Amino acid sequence: MFENLNQSYPFNNNFKHNLRTITLVSAGFMLILLYFQPFGVNFMASQKNGYFVLAIGLVSAATFFFNTLILPGLFPRLFESARWTIRKEIVWNVGMFAFLILGFTLSALLFKITNLQSMTIFRSGALAVLPLVLFNLVNYNHSLKSKVAKVIDSGRHWLAEEHKAVAANENEHVHIESENGKEIFDKELKNIILIQSSSNYVEIFYREGTLIQRQIIRQTLSAVESLLSGFPTIKKCHRCCLVNLSQISKLSGTSPNYTLESIGLDFRIPVSRHKIAEFKKLLANS
Repeated sequence: MFENLNQSYPFNNNFKHNLRTITLVSAGFMLILLYFQPFGVNFMASQKNGYFVLAIGLVSAATFFFNTLILPGLFPRLFESARWTIRKEIVWNVGMFAFLILGFTLSALLFKITNLQSMTIFRSGALAVLPLVLFNLVNYNHSLKSKVAKVIDSGRHWLAEEHKAVAANENEHVHIESENGKEIFDKELKNIILIQSSSNYVEIFYREGTLIQRQIIRQTLSAVESLLSGFPTIKKCHRCCLVNLSQISKLSGTSPNYTLESIGLDFRIPVSRHKIAEFKKLLANS
């Protein structure tokens, strides 16, 4: 439990936001007192009652102003956002609560609010809870909105980077040389459909305009797979086949005989039994 108290907690040291929050909370607190009349006190019954409401509204504003704008300036290291913890937040709120009780009690005695003079400290404490709760709720709401905004911005940035990476990969060329170096395949990644092994050779099926072409190179499928491991759209669907996910139009069949289809390809590509679940997920997300 005590370890949890040392966990980080967001502290808002934005001057404009804090000033706006102080004004909003103080004004809202006074309006609530006038409308709901806690402890049966009609704060609009006489002029002194109205002055009392104004006084405790100013006490609230002064307390929050001192604790959020003056103290952090006097002790910047203590109120540093990166070092703020739950323990500090609790102590800080208890301190503000004590200030509010003292201010409200003195105001009640000064303006002779008879309904509050009986058990003055207790009733002032009950009143002091309201502005403190309002202040913390507004701050927490602001902190929550900031976190959500950061998450959304982070997500947008991540998606933008993903799109750039995909676009970059699609525009990249795949360069495959034969074992003797005499045969070379060099085409854009986005046009490759399938690479399948055929004895000591690999057959590469790719699009060239509206046609599907085939090139045979003396190379092993494992070597080609290692060469293309940096391309996320190239996946091994069978022990003898590598496919380009961007060229696959459909996964069809029934277990265990699933196959992949590509538009214009006059045969179906086999899928290993243990690869079926993976390809269902990959094609569902593509």
